[in-house]
Amino acid sequence: MASSAAFRDAQRDLENKANDLSKLQKDIAKNHQLRKKYTIQLGENELVLKELDLLTEGANVYKLIGPVLVKQDLAEANANVRKRIEYISAELKRLDATLQDLEEKQNSKKETILKLQEKIQSLQAGKGKA
Repeated sequence: MASSAAFRDAQRDLENKANDLSKLQKDIAKNHQLRKKYTIQLGENELVLKELDLLTEGANVYKLIGPVLVKQDLAEANANVRKRIEYISAELKRLDATLQDLEEKQNSKKETILKLQEKIQSLQAGKGKA
C-alpha cells in the first residue's frame, strides 16, 4: 500500500515538474522572439547611423512623426540614433542574461525529471515483483 502511495506522489510530482519545464520552454521561446526583434532593430538603427555619418553638416534631415515629416537637426538625429542603439544593446544584454538563467533552470528541471522517472521506474519494478 505504501509503495502505491509513493508511486502516485512521484507521478504527481513528475507532472508538476513537467508543467514547470513546459512554462520555462515557453519563456525561452518568448525570449528568443524578443531578442530577434531587438536584433533587427539594432541592425536598422546601425544602418541609419551609417547613413547619417555620410551626410554633410548642413544637410536636411527629416523625422517621420505619424503621417508628417518634421525637419530635425543632424546632430540631434545622430544623438537620438546613438541613444536608441545604446538602449537596444542594453536590452539585448539583459535578454542574454535572462536566457542564460532560463536555460540553467531548464537543465536543472530536466535532471530532476530524469531522476523522478528513474524513481517511478524502480517503484514500478518493485511493484511488479510484489
